[in-house]
Amino acid sequence: MTQTATPEPCASITVNGTARSVASGHSLIQALWKSGDPLFKRASCLEGVCGSCRIMVRYAGESEVQTALACQTPVETGMQVIFPQHLEAQSAALQTHRYQLQSSIPVDQQLRDVFPEAIDCRHCHGCTVACPKGIDVEKGITLANENRLVEAGDLFVNCVMCDLCVTSCPEDIVPNYVVLFARRSVAFNKPLPANLADRLQTLQRGELKIKY
Repeated sequence: MTQTATPEPCASITVNGTARSVASGHSLIQALWKSGDPLFKRASCLEGVCGSCRIMVRYAGESEVQTALACQTPVETGMQVIFPQHLEAQSAALQTHRYQLQSSIPVDQQLRDVFPEAIDCRHCHGCTVACPKGIDVEKGITLANENRLVEAGDLFVNCVMCDLCVTSCPEDIVPNYVVLFARRSVAFNKPLPANLADRLQTLQRGELKIKY
């Protein structure tokens, strides 16, 4: 006798303004993937690389909108979800931040040149509230503006570059990229460890043998 598989319980939710019925008992990203949603057929986290799928979510019976990551959010009936990265173009500010670190120019000057809007932080706390990883984002910007780059970088160790802090900033600051600049500049101005320098020189001379 053939046994019939028991269907998974479903939850009714809204995603980007469209009513959906998805399997409950899963994270949001898993449920959308299992539903065959074309946007999540090849969700990068399912292939081993974090896609930083940020969301804005409001639960049934609540008026407050929260920010979160789709992989950490269980499906609940009645939840309304927005994936900002699927509805809006990339911030115009992000497209202007192109730089090449230079040892001949003070780092604080380079920071002001590349991210002039960072000094305009109005300390509204929106970026910190929006961060799903609990990072004090506003403090990181303050530290970067004070040229305390190592401290700023240490605050952002758990950052997954989800851009929710960017979405929430009224001054168009890109806090995660500001601190990424800080971390890169600290590493750029440190001498290379001797073993790494030797390996790089070996590569440049074409002497490193690689076995496949």
